[in-house]
Amino acid sequence: MEPQVKYKVENKIFAPELKNVELQREIGKRVDRFIYERVSGEFARKEILKEAENAFRDQFDDELYDVGNGFGNWAGEFWGKLIISAVQVCKMKRDPKLRETIRQSTYRILQYQDADGYLNTYRDYRNIMPANPEDAMKYLGWLGEPNYSIWCQKYTFWGLLEAAMLLDDTHILTCAEKIAEQLMSVLDELQVRLKDAGICEGMCACSILKPLLILYRFTGKEKYLAFARDIAAEWDREDGEAPNLIRNALSGKPVAQWYPTAKVYPTEKTGMWSSKAYETMSCYEGLCELYRIDGNERYLEAVKGLYELLVQYEQNILGSVGYCEMFFNASAYPDAATEICDVIHWMRLCYELFCLTGEHQYMESFEKAFVNAFLAGMHQDGKYGAFFIRSSGRHWLAEGHCTTKYQHCCVNNIPRGFCNAAEAAIMKSSEGYYINSYIPARVQFGESVIWVKDGYIDSGAVTVHFRNLDVNRHLFLRIPEWSKETLVRYMGNEFSAQAGSYLKLPIEKPDFFLQIRFDITPRVLDFNGEFRVLPEDDYHIKRWIDNIGGPCDRGAMVPHPMSTVRRGPIILARSKRVGAKEDAMFSGNTVWGQNAAASAVMIRHDNLLCVCDVTFQTDSESVTYRMCDYASAANRDLEDPRYFTVFV
Repeated sequence: MEPQVKYKVENKIFAPELKNVELQREIGKRVDRFIYERVSGEFARKEILKEAENAFRDQFDDELYDVGNGFGNWAGEFWGKLIISAVQVCKMKRDPKLRETIRQSTYRILQYQDADGYLNTYRDYRNIMPANPEDAMKYLGWLGEPNYSIWCQKYTFWGLLEAAMLLDDTHILTCAEKIAEQLMSVLDELQVRLKDAGICEGMCACSILKPLLILYRFTGKEKYLAFARDIAAEWDREDGEAPNLIRNALSGKPVAQWYPTAKVYPTEKTGMWSSKAYETMSCYEGLCELYRIDGNERYLEAVKGLYELLVQYEQNILGSVGYCEMFFNASAYPDAATEICDVIHWMRLCYELFCLTGEHQYMESFEKAFVNAFLAGMHQDGKYGAFFIRSSGRHWLAEGHCTTKYQHCCVNNIPRGFCNAAEAAIMKSSEGYYINSYIPARVQFGESVIWVKDGYIDSGAVTVHFRNLDVNRHLFLRIPEWSKETLVRYMGNEFSAQAGSYLKLPIEKPDFFLQIRFDITPRVLDFNGEFRVLPEDDYHIKRWIDNIGGPCDRGAMVPHPMSTVRRGPIILARSKRVGAKEDAMFSGNTVWGQNAAASAVMIRHDNLLCVCDVTFQTDSESVTYRMCDYASAANRDLEDPRYFTVFV
């Protein structure tokens, strides 16, 4: 199945086919375990996927509250997320059994599609508008306005499109098209703008932009492009009506100030969910696709503008963006909690921008997010993952979303994250080959093979082997901004590479290897902002800290300015997993403000990315902590609320 419409703007940098990428060593093992447990294994296929299918049979999403229109859950997203993930995994692993599972599952849910094309987990096709705030307060006790109907349809629609492309099945494509037709019809019937439906100032609904444009490219029908342009036009309004994503991104104003302050418990409506991070970034992914199709530079500038705003105001110490699933000026807080869906969509935003521009900073942000925040959310045994990851205490699970046993919004998204990381590791352009990541991997482009050996995280010494490369092209080696002194040995010569750039080298022969030594001296990073704690009446306090079962135990939050330590690309942490004592971790003692220097001695380890004894030297004392990589510090189901910390 080939697209009917070509892009006006092609990517500058291209990913290899997933079938030609293999992530190796410890990260590769974690990926393979997760794939088996959540996507391709017998339990995943017969229990997890089947449960997601049953949501279409039962249609309970808008019946749970039993209070009428405006309310509903999000169980309808689970099948689409699983299938989108399964398609990517199937491409990577070339798994015929998984391919057949995708085909059978797709046809099973299509039996629930109505004649007019409606296929959803909401019984009432007209139930697409947010709840009245007074009703929400009455029935829920908070201004949730929960209506995910179009959000659910988006994921089903997208899952069908991915399955159709994988299977080369025009019938599935036609059924996906019927979903779009029915949605456009009901919007006309109700005389509703898409941005006014659902929650998050319409961003849940408007995030359908990306799959809508996939449909346009494969059908060539101009009405879908017209619909997409209408969505974008609503984001570029002179009157400033929310969400106004294009103008807001170009305004220079922090995202947290785009809408009224979000609160949950007050009786008045004050912008609840407006600055939701996952949904916001989902919309900009669609805007990247519209830029490729239309070539409107304003779209690309808006996405780049958002990136800059997030780096400045929302990037947290874990390498993700936002605080507890919201854009909340997260950079101003030393403590951090971030949703895994936010990590994944931050990675995707960075990846899309790198593909379009080839600019170094996007891969810098991608790597920081992947090797820290993303990997921390994947459980070591591969059976599950976190909802929120924390900077100290423990990560938080939320098992059984929407009364299910096995489904979770973030966990179902995780395979997309590591497939995205596989695509980003080594890429290609008309000029040559881009080595973006030095985690162990083997990547093939036709007959050309690039193989990155281990050592990047442990020792900082990496060997890269090349076979059958095109001698008319160049190598582009990413030199991370944290590596202040990088030595590259290539063709008998040594190069000192500039941090925060790509080192361009000519390819002189098809078969060769090169060696790189990165500067992984531990860096003590003092929190340099005004120390803040979350206000007592804040949304995050109410929902995630003081709430029963909340993940953000107040006693584990940083009590005053403290430091963190990074070694190479990774954040280091103290953890009971490597013998740290609770009293020492949470004593409040700190090297902050003492101009501390650090050195590390590596320790042999199993099933972690890095373990070392780190000695901190100040003017007055020397202290040594055994530390491990943040991603491995608490990547499991824990009841202990004081298990680890990144603070020293």
